[in-house]
Amino acid sequence: MAKKQEIQHKYDSSADIYDSRYSEIQKEKYELALQDLELQKPILDLGCGTGLLKDFLGVELIGCDISRNMLKKAKNKGMLVVQADIEHLPFKNKFKTILSFTALQNVPDVTLALSEIKRLNAKQIVLTYL
Repeated sequence: MAKKQEIQHKYDSSADIYDSRYSEIQKEKYELALQDLELQKPILDLGCGTGLLKDFLGVELIGCDISRNMLKKAKNKGMLVVQADIEHLPFKNKFKTILSFTALQNVPDVTLALSEIKRLNAKQIVLTYL
C-alpha cells in the first residue's frame, strides 16, 4: 500500500476516537503557535482532521484533509471541507491565512507540499511538524 493510502486508512480508522485521544494536545499546540497572531480571513486548515482547530478558534475555516472519515466529523461541526492531499491542492490563491498542525510529517514529498502551500500566496502561514 502506498504511503498516502496508508495515511488515509490510518486516519479513516481513527476518526471516531480522534477527538477524545488528541484534543488536549492539539489545543496546547494551537495556544502556543497562535497566541500572538491576529488571523486574517479566509483561513485554510490543511490536514484539518475532525475540525478541532475550528472548535478552538470559533471562526469559519475551510478544511482540507485526505481522510474522508475525518472530514465527515469536521463537516458535522459546521466546517466547510474539501478532500485533497497537501501535495496537490485544488485551490487558487484565495486564502490570507494557511494553518497546518502536525500534518506535514504524513506527506511523502514535503518539498512538493511546501511548494503547493507557497503557490497559494497567503499572507500568514503557520506550520507545525513532528
